[in-house]
Amino acid sequence: MNRFAIVALLVSSIFSGCALKAPPYDYDPNFDTSRLETFTLRADPSLRPDPINDERIRAALENILFKKGYSEASDLGDFTVLYGLEILKNRPSPVTFGIGIGGISGNIAGSISTAITPKQDEILLSLKMVNPKTKRVFWSAKATKGWSNLTPKQKSEVIEKEIGELLSHFPKKGSPFTRSDK
Repeated sequence: MNRFAIVALLVSSIFSGCALKAPPYDYDPNFDTSRLETFTLRADPSLRPDPINDERIRAALENILFKKGYSEASDLGDFTVLYGLEILKNRPSPVTFGIGIGGISGNIAGSISTAITPKQDEILLSLKMVNPKTKRVFWSAKATKGWSNLTPKQKSEVIEKEIGELLSHFPKKGSPFTRSDK
């Protein structure tokens, strides 16, 4: 095996190990979700979204939970969805731009580089499923997503997509947390 193949294998091994991400959700495996039928929506007081985003989040939550078989309670549901949105200003972008020079001579290599990390606004979406009787959280999820320079339509799409992704990990009505989730 030549040196280039060894270096390429080593670099790809390093980057593939970094690509593993923890799931965006957590839950109490001892909580029985199979009996849940109705939900109530409440904004998290610490992450209360502005009125426009509040409506976007509520619409996305209702739509997805209805599709999962749940219905919205007129008073107090079997579980409360505590939701929030925070706008995080000037966060470093996950994309960086680099300019570099270098050379390889025998076994000696060298390079000089600089990186430019642009800043962007992001949103932090937070969902917590709470047992209204005990006030204990039995399921939670969070996601961050780019928010800079988006039109109102794009903001609605981002919220709907991210909430859909997060709730894809929440069981359908009548279902317990499955073995594949544990």
